[in-house]
Amino acid sequence: MSSTLDAFYERSAHLKTLLNTNPAEAVVQARNISLDTPDRYNMMVLRAATLVDGGALAQQQDAIEEGLTLFRELHGLFPTADITYNLANGLVAVVGTPPRDPSWLDHQERTRELRAEARRCFWKVAQDPDADLPLRTQAWTNLANQFNSSYRLGEAHDAWLAALEVDPENGVAAGSAARNLLWLYERGGCSDLTRVEAILLAKIAHRHRDRVIQYAGTQAAEQIAAFASALGDVPPRSPHTDPFIEWAEHERLTLAPVVELVDPSLGKLDWLMLPGILERESGASGMPPPVFAMFNVLKSDFILARDLAWRALDESKWPATGRFGDTLDYATYGPDTSALVLAHRTALDLLDKVAVTANHYFEFGQPPDRVYFGKLWRGSPDKVTGVRPLAEKIEKTIRLHVSALYGLVELADDYDGSAGILRSQKDLRNAGTHRFVVLHDIGDPANSRQAPEIERHRREQFTQEVLRALRVARSAIQMLALSISQHERGLAQRTDGLVGSLIVPDHDWIRGRGHES
Repeated sequence: MSSTLDAFYERSAHLKTLLNTNPAEAVVQARNISLDTPDRYNMMVLRAATLVDGGALAQQQDAIEEGLTLFRELHGLFPTADITYNLANGLVAVVGTPPRDPSWLDHQERTRELRAEARRCFWKVAQDPDADLPLRTQAWTNLANQFNSSYRLGEAHDAWLAALEVDPENGVAAGSAARNLLWLYERGGCSDLTRVEAILLAKIAHRHRDRVIQYAGTQAAEQIAAFASALGDVPPRSPHTDPFIEWAEHERLTLAPVVELVDPSLGKLDWLMLPGILERESGASGMPPPVFAMFNVLKSDFILARDLAWRALDESKWPATGRFGDTLDYATYGPDTSALVLAHRTALDLLDKVAVTANHYFEFGQPPDRVYFGKLWRGSPDKVTGVRPLAEKIEKTIRLHVSALYGLVELADDYDGSAGILRSQKDLRNAGTHRFVVLHDIGDPANSRQAPEIERHRREQFTQEVLRALRVARSAIQMLALSISQHERGLAQRTDGLVGSLIVPDHDWIRGRGHES
């Protein structure tokens, strides 16, 4: 048995070296691996991994697909975290790198089922507490890359930072997050702290070169080193004195143009604003279009949901006016518990309002009382394939360089689809709206007296779901604002003659409350 393992490890090391020097030859040798041995499954893994990696490096699509087929067979037999992760990588390799316009959208739609499957696999590994830490951090990193390729930029940043929480030395995640922030900063509209955070993340990547090589190879390490050295030093930054601001920054719950650090000198945590909007109606009497009122309500509701979550962390902040019968199962009752459930529901209710706002602004033409976040973006299922294509007006809008709108489409697929990675959030929101969610701070909720009308959760775990729901809502609002910004930029370029503009004043200034800047 020992000699068999020695032979396996020797062959594995040889193929790994060959992948770096001659990937085409690695593919040839992988195909020559016999699977008719007592060590069949290890050899299947080695053969599949080499075919996927070598095929990607040598640009041999047939090799990638052959490796993916092997991983599917292995996953059916042994759905371990390691096999699930490799299956996801195989799916990503088959999909390939998205091309630039004009065929980007066609590629995203053609590969959307494969990419959704890859996200599910990465998500499963990233959430698995029993998976090895290197596997979990790489799963988060690769999931972030998938989000980023579809303009789900806020979710991508969340996932890169989650990868760093698992492994603070994950230079690949740090470098990718830094590049993403710098790209957004150079577009304009971000605070200087966006660049500061990009530098901080780039320095992490540069310090942990060995980890970058381990996760992504020598070439990636060299690219990150060059990128980091070009950014300069990090200016000093004072720690926060307000515990709420520190919490909001740590949980990434501020409505800024990007997911970034908080600058208290700005005076406002939630300073994401719509761009100037070209007036489409005559005789509007100088009043801002209704989309500004909609966006203000989106922000107001988000701020309230976040505040409810913050206050729910301390039951002493709520009036103790209620008397409750103890159910003898360590359940918690009171306004703080209800506030936590309400915060979750309010955050996810924002998704429908995002869809209503998009329907109004982009003139998709759906009756506002029939607009739902999970249904707006796609048409009826094809009678043969069952696939729901993009709605005609939405596809046309995305092709007008409003790429960020596709991020909302894909988020809706993950939220509304029966197997989507965010479907559990929708189900939890429905339980909190139509039935009863009961939270327990001690013990196992499964030991409680059960009823179909009640859904039970550990309070600590439910709090994490609330924070995740808030980040989903934050990302959707950010994508909506970016989509509108992209659309307005395109309108200005396509509009002939003079273009008039209207300054939308600050609400606090109009109300005589001053304006901190």
